Amino acid sequence: MKNELEFFAVRNQEGQWFHRKGYSGYGETWVEDVLQARIYNKIGPARAQVTFFAKNYPSFGVPDLVAFKVTESCVLNEGDRIKKKMEAEGKRKKKRDVLQAQRRAVLAKEELERAQKEYDEAVS
Repeated sequence: MKNELEFFAVRNQEGQWFHRKGYSGYGETWVEDVLQARIYNKIGPARAQVTFFAKNYPSFGVPDLVAFKVTESCVLNEGDRIKKKMEAEGKRKKKRDVLQAQRRAVLAKEELERAQKEYDEAVS
């Protein structure tokens, strides 16, 4: 069994990386920083980009297809973080319950005063 992952990126002849522009398509097509590069998890779409640029922009040369291989992994224990989040959510819920109970008490007091006023007017 193969214990490595492969990711792919496209690099032009000047060493710049193909950048995913996203929705609306603004920004630079090629960037210097590999962290901004469009990463492909399969080789087919990466090869399609190489073919596209080679066919449509032959004066720039054929871009390189760069494979990144990941062979190491580590497990991150998220138990402490989740426990902390759950405690914080519990505190927020208790605070929200107190505020809602206070609001209900204020509304009940106003309702009592209104009903008392109506009763006093009806009796007199």
